[in-house]
Amino acid sequence: MAAFVGELLGLRGKGSIAIIVDKPHYISGEVVSGSLQVDVLEPIECNEVVVVISGKEKVHWSETHDVGSGDDRRSVTRTFSSSHRFLNQAIVLYSAQHHISPGQYIYPFQYQLPIGLPGTFDNQCHDGVDARVQYSIKGRLRVDGFFSRDVKRRQTFIVYAQLAGYVAPSVAEKTQVVRFLCCFRQGTCYLRVGMDKNMYTPGDVPMILCDIRNESAKDVRRMRCELVRIVDVMADRKHRTLQKTICGATFPGVAAGAQLSQPQPFQLLSHGEALYPSTRGNLVGCRYEIRVTCDIAWCPDVTLELPIALGGPFLLRVDPFVAA
Repeated sequence: MAAFVGELLGLRGKGSIAIIVDKPHYISGEVVSGSLQVDVLEPIECNEVVVVISGKEKVHWSETHDVGSGDDRRSVTRTFSSSHRFLNQAIVLYSAQHHISPGQYIYPFQYQLPIGLPGTFDNQCHDGVDARVQYSIKGRLRVDGFFSRDVKRRQTFIVYAQLAGYVAPSVAEKTQVVRFLCCFRQGTCYLRVGMDKNMYTPGDVPMILCDIRNESAKDVRRMRCELVRIVDVMADRKHRTLQKTICGATFPGVAAGAQLSQPQPFQLLSHGEALYPSTRGNLVGCRYEIRVTCDIAWCPDVTLELPIALGGPFLLRVDPFVAA
């Protein structure tokens, strides 16, 4: 209310803040270095200059289903919504009562991010679910006077999670009975998939070594490799798992009774969409897998999944890291 009255009395517009940080993104555990650049247009009585660094995850979606029967049948919509603020650190840059004359002022700050923070993520409402992990820096000049309005600015920034584990080759294999129309046995198909490592960055080209031994009477028409994103969300104690194919490539198949062993290059591309790295929070988690499928006509496919970690997101679209 006081801020609104301050606007009516013309006390707004005494100055502005720009938030400047040294990098457009950070890794959990790194030091955020930056400054508040304050442009004062009219004299201000200020009692505090503060920076607040915060991190928050939130999940929201709605589900509609029918209840009742006959004339009493109706649609009911239930909303699931949860949020969790896991970081909220205030850094006081100046706390004494002082008069600020018109001019430009710089207040530097530093803050070391805690280790183990979840990485920035935005589900972009895929499958109707709004799921985000977001970080922000807020700068504020607390101005004296009941009808005065603080000078403030908020800017989001990007944090990447530290990937756990070791880089190592990844291998999976299976033998599956090939059944025509899911019923009539046609023999077996053996599939073995090996990858040079289990951690990648966007734009990498993993070499996928596929061994296929088709001991069935049916041809493997084609082989399909896909990068699949799996998002786990939680809201109001309800869990959902969302899957989305990010990119894929198709390779030649194997004739009945034949076998094939060859490496296949598979580039991790996002086709213009933000390719967020693997991360895990309390409400939102993002993971990836390489899914290899042997397509056999009129028979269940033979499929293998190899989990991978995606990090070092150089293709992630970010907002400008200077707020003015």
